[in-house]
Amino acid sequence: MTVEMFLAALIGGAIGLAELVARYRDKPITAALSPGGLLFVFVNASASTVALIAVTASGWTFGLPATMPPASLVVVQVIAAGIGSAAVLRMSFAPAQSGAVGTGPIALLNGVLRITDGELERKRALSRLSHNDLAGLSFERDHAALAELCCHLMREFDLAEAQRLGGLAAELSGRDDLTDADKLDCWGLELTRLVGERAIRQAARRLRDRPREEPRPAAPDERPTAPVPDAEYAADPAPARPPTAKTSRLAASSNGRTERKSFSDV
Repeated sequence: MTVEMFLAALIGGAIGLAELVARYRDKPITAALSPGGLLFVFVNASASTVALIAVTASGWTFGLPATMPPASLVVVQVIAAGIGSAAVLRMSFAPAQSGAVGTGPIALLNGVLRITDGELERKRALSRLSHNDLAGLSFERDHAALAELCCHLMREFDLAEAQRLGGLAAELSGRDDLTDADKLDCWGLELTRLVGERAIRQAARRLRDRPREEPRPAAPDERPTAPVPDAEYAADPAPARPPTAKTSRLAASSNGRTERKSFSDV
């Protein structure tokens, strides 16, 4: 029974560890070894162990035939306890037509995650502010290239993250109360959260090593201009011809019939 309990705890702990790694992508090892992270893994492992004890005590066979070997039944019970406990811990109950936050076993995990968030945020803030990895760069000139490099470092980039980065770039560009260095720090901190400090450091180094293109001077307009005529030789405009009255094509005759006046009126 001890081996089965250990295997069930291993499955539950692995599920909790995977959730921590997915949540803290820039520092997964630090998150897993923090007190909050260890507590999160311990809660998941303990739930799997308790679930296995409950399944074994209840004699659940999950519909398996009686001729099934005992070893196979134990494997099924261990897997069901490990995965089932993770599902039960993440259950939430809330009214169907209400926007209120649900309550249930997930509240325990959310509380542990909030503890881990606080610890990791303090450590990451201290680590980021103690180094100036973006020295020599400019927000207005390099923020787009820096974001492209960091995004292409990731195999799969979430669309929501890309939209959030675009909104942050637009917001920082429109802020007049921040200097270019302040905007660059905020941009670098956000990118560090996504790809990590080492990746942002290498991306900044690559941008610094690239030769800067000098702005090209505007080419003068080489189109020939039309010569200005001399005022002495300028031709006087021709006098306007008086308008000639054009007679009607048909005019009344003396005998009341209409007759053609001229062929030019046809």
